[in-house]
Amino acid sequence: MSKPEVTYINIIKVDANKQAEIIKILQEGSDKFFSKQPGFISITLLASKDGEHVVNIAKWRSVDDITATRNSPLAAEFVKRTAEIAKATPGVYDIVGYYSS
Repeated sequence: MSKPEVTYINIIKVDANKQAEIIKILQEGSDKFFSKQPGFISITLLASKDGEHVVNIAKWRSVDDITATRNSPLAAEFVKRTAEIAKATPGVYDIVGYYSS
């Protein structure tokens, strides 16, 4: 049986007038860097209707893949750009339930 994927979620609090800028940074990072890293599976970006949050949900094969990617100087560049205009709360999560119809 294969190991389940690992979910990395980053909840980003931002001023509503900066939401589009954060989304652009996340899209650029996803396109140019994160999606090309070993162990990457997918990224879903969500924007709150009130403009004050962006959520980045990334699926990876392992915590080690996440750690290696986060330790990259290029990843640090995207983290720095995000931190300049928003407050990010990243974390690694386990799936504890999944429901669908």
